[in-house]
Amino acid sequence: MSEKPAQNEKQAAEFLGVSVHWMRRARWKGNGPAFCKYGSAVRYDPETLSAYRDSRIRKSTSDATVKAA
Repeated sequence: MSEKPAQNEKQAAEFLGVSVHWMRRARWKGNGPAFCKYGSAVRYDPETLSAYRDSRIRKSTSDATVKAA
C-alpha cells in the first residue's frame, strides 16, 4: 500500500468516475479494483486505483475486453 491515505468507496468512485453502486457491484462480482476491509469499512489504496484505471485504457472499442483484475 502507498503512503497516501486509503480512500473510502465514495472517494474511490469519484476518482474512477463511476457510482458508489458500481463500486459495490464490482466488489461483489470480484471484477473491480482490489480493496481492504477493516470490520465493515471498505478502503481502496490510491496506487491500486490508479493501476486499475490505467489497466482499462483502450484506443478503440474493438480492443479486447478486460477480465477481472
